[in-house]
Amino acid sequence: MKLSNFLREVKDFFRFFLKTPKSHKNIVFYSENAGYYPYFEGIINELLQRNQPFSYVTSDSADPILKTTKNIKPFYIGKLLTIFFSLVNCKVFVITLTDLNQFHLKRSTHPVHYVYVFHSLLSTHMAFRAGSFDHYDSLLCPGSQQLKEIKKREEVYNLPKKELLEAGYYRLERIHEAYKKYKKKDETRTVLIAPSWGDKNIIESCGEKLIKLILNANYHVILRPHPETIKHNPQIIESLEKLYSTNPNFELEKSVRTDDSLLKADVLICDYSGIALEYAFGTERPVLFLDVPKKIKNPDYEKLGIEPLELALRSKIGIVVSPEQLEKISDAIATLIRTTDSYKNRITTLRNTYIYSFGKSSQVSAQHILSTCQKKETTQ
Repeated sequence: MKLSNFLREVKDFFRFFLKTPKSHKNIVFYSENAGYYPYFEGIINELLQRNQPFSYVTSDSADPILKTTKNIKPFYIGKLLTIFFSLVNCKVFVITLTDLNQFHLKRSTHPVHYVYVFHSLLSTHMAFRAGSFDHYDSLLCPGSQQLKEIKKREEVYNLPKKELLEAGYYRLERIHEAYKKYKKKDETRTVLIAPSWGDKNIIESCGEKLIKLILNANYHVILRPHPETIKHNPQIIESLEKLYSTNPNFELEKSVRTDDSLLKADVLICDYSGIALEYAFGTERPVLFLDVPKKIKNPDYEKLGIEPLELALRSKIGIVVSPEQLEKISDAIATLIRTTDSYKNRITTLRNTYIYSFGKSSQVSAQHILSTCQKKETTQ
């Protein structure tokens, strides 16, 4: 299988550079795996509606987009990705990948315009490495917080100014639209546990005890580990699966391709994952936060003097419980379910404050990409 994938990759590599018409290479999307498609989906639909051809490169050999028959040229590039990045010659390269130019994936030797599509509503300066967003030409900012942080970093570190678009966040709109149409099938109360990944996240610090307490309180539990946790610490997931798989009220969700569990959940339990903001702003329901140690990828984040969004909004969109007080978890869940309606107006107001172009992000983003293409045509 690995050999066949590599042969397919070599074929796609040469097909992209030697056989693909220029019209399909003006705009190129890159996705690390199929799970990132939802962040591009709105822009892609908008481009397809405008009959704009483009290419889509994925490093996931099982990505469904490789079977598409739409006006998209799909390619599978994995092992040859470093070479591909250095040689790609397009007008606009659209990616959700952070840390461009910081590690093995560098900017192209050609004059390519890089557009970054956010795959999280988290702040840019604590949960991401320093410099994660420094090497793009345009950033499609989901909200005022991210734009403010990027501008401040440019000022503090004397960095070149980027184009910062008030773009919005399509994935949030998708969740919101789906939730408006969602009809609960039964009276079962469901709790979704969806933490971030890395040291001391919920699963690693208290996952087993937490699940047991919630199941004992007669809730249905959906455990949705971060894909990186499954990748880097599969043994802990296997252990939890072995412990609880025979319980009919336990469900392990290993894929993050759909939003179904977000719609089903009466309460989300989270730590510092961006899914907390997506759930709250998308379904207008509160979140239960477990106060595990902060997820800090940039130890110098305080130099910007801006409190990260994932810290600033916790007490406004839900309640915080200490891992040392897990015995209070069932009462906290019951409280949030009982008071859900009282959070709705507050959460809606916060969404209007912190999220740009709600309901129109795809149009704003697609127009920027097309305008950038047109500008490059006139200058090259």
